[in-house]
Amino acid sequence: MYIVPRLDLMIAYSCNLSCVGCISLSDLPRSGIAPTNDIFSWIDNWSKIINPKILSVFGGEPCIHPDLIKICKEIQSKWPLSTIRLITNGYLLDNFDVNDWYTINNLEIQVSVHRKDHEKIINQKIKNILACEKKWKVSLHGGKNEHKQISWTNNKLTIYKSIFKDFVVPYKDNIVPWNSRPEDAHKICGSPSTPILYKGKLYKCPPVANIIDITNKTFCNYNGVEYTDDVNQFINRIGKPEPVCGFCPDHTQAVIIDHSNIKNVKTKQKIFN
Repeated sequence: MYIVPRLDLMIAYSCNLSCVGCISLSDLPRSGIAPTNDIFSWIDNWSKIINPKILSVFGGEPCIHPDLIKICKEIQSKWPLSTIRLITNGYLLDNFDVNDWYTINNLEIQVSVHRKDHEKIINQKIKNILACEKKWKVSLHGGKNEHKQISWTNNKLTIYKSIFKDFVVPYKDNIVPWNSRPEDAHKICGSPSTPILYKGKLYKCPPVANIIDITNKTFCNYNGVEYTDDVNQFINRIGKPEPVCGFCPDHTQAVIIDHSNIKNVKTKQKIFN
């Protein structure tokens, strides 16, 4: 059994937002969710091989998936000691019964605020969950050059509200590689140590998995790892630069997108009053 610090699990490809520079490429035309039975199979297969300290339920927007609660409970069943971290933009949290969030052990909800003008909307979604319990411990996190966060925690649940601002676009226009020096690209990577479980395979990071899937092309002969493969080499490369990192830009090439700016974050449908 291999222990990994964190693993992302992508359960939805579509998103209610379109954010320029999204590492899941949700700013491109994407739709659909992963079938629930497929997700259960991926979890079952990989739970025999790797043990993530943090398992992030990822998208797109994971709250689009109608079986999100069932998926979290399946993760809890197969990885009972892992922290389950739901990464969401928060708009669709009330698609689910607010009490359901308290039935999942070791759950963290990380709500990412991408548009400053919508923060009040997100705050209300969080308040609806907090109102069900008392005795919350409130903490502030982050400094001048970090994502700013506020957290609420009690013995049943933790909620983070993260204010995200600058994102590095992981590809050139038309999804072509930068051909940068891998070591330099890795230094500014937003996911340098976070592999992703995507359609049953492990990939080095979310951009790599999504780009390969969307373009149906490989870069530097990189492919995802099946659960039936020898995963030792993959595990040893977590957090280290390798040739595929050259797809993304280095600091001299990087296009930085401000996700607090309205023009860079669009809503795809009317989902709030």
